[in-house]
Amino acid sequence: MLDLIVNRITKETDNVVRLELVKADGGALPIYQAGAHIELQLPSGKLRQYSLCRLPTSGKEFEIAVLREPSSRGGSDELHRLKVGDTLQSKLPQNHFLLSNPQASALLMAAGIGITPLIPMAQMLAKSGADFKLHYSAKSSKQAAFYDTLKAAPFADKVAFHFTQEQGQRADIRALLAALPDKRDIYVCGPNDYIHEVLDTARELGWPEARLHREFFKVQRSPEIDSAPREAFQVKLASTGEVFDVEKGLSITQTLELNGIEIPISCEEGWCGTCMTRVLEGIPDHRDTFLSDDERRANNLIMPCCSRSRSDCLVLDI
Repeated sequence: MLDLIVNRITKETDNVVRLELVKADGGALPIYQAGAHIELQLPSGKLRQYSLCRLPTSGKEFEIAVLREPSSRGGSDELHRLKVGDTLQSKLPQNHFLLSNPQASALLMAAGIGITPLIPMAQMLAKSGADFKLHYSAKSSKQAAFYDTLKAAPFADKVAFHFTQEQGQRADIRALLAALPDKRDIYVCGPNDYIHEVLDTARELGWPEARLHREFFKVQRSPEIDSAPREAFQVKLASTGEVFDVEKGLSITQTLELNGIEIPISCEEGWCGTCMTRVLEGIPDHRDTFLSDDERRANNLIMPCCSRSRSDCLVLDI
């Protein structure tokens, strides 16, 4: 774990703060690529993931932005109460949202706090001279985090703002995609409904799945998934041969923890990818929003914090 200190706090909007974090010993922090995130251990002990919202400059700062969400499980409120000089711990940066090619044409689509991982992507694409456009949807300029930063950015001419309260309508996703000259890579982040609208529209317009990239900030499963039966099943650990019963009211990770086996977890809802585990035998009952459709069909990965089993027993690579 990295020992970090809150070096600067900037109020981006009424409910978004930007935190600059530095290493407690003043040393260099690990280098990371656009789209990366860090997992912070909060004062309460909770683990929460936050996108790094600028490319490394001096190599001595991490920068994150945090939206206060009253309905969340407490992480955002804790970070909004931090003061300069407070300490945190962080795991090393990870990246499940990489640019597939920093020199290739790209479309960046953000809504709300989903702008955070796309800013370093825009910085990287601009640095490489790639053809790209960033569309940023928010309620208003006052509620758009990083509005002033983006207006003053060297790539400001590549940024289009869509403000529902000021312009009276939402961005026309279909028109934006249809106007593109090619089926370039699309990177989208924001509320789940927004992500699904962008991805579904792109698929309808013929985009190949390999060019669609998304990052969810929270899960929003369908009523069918939430009401699906939670039957008991077994999990077997490939490394030891141990078999455990997963009861109806418990997840795989909870069952393993009760038996003294811990695997990394964070969101506990299936959207962050932290607990992703390889399946060696059996068919998972996927209830996450992290895996792509192709990955679900392959049935060789599972998010054990929320997904279950269609087979009597799952053999996991643990």
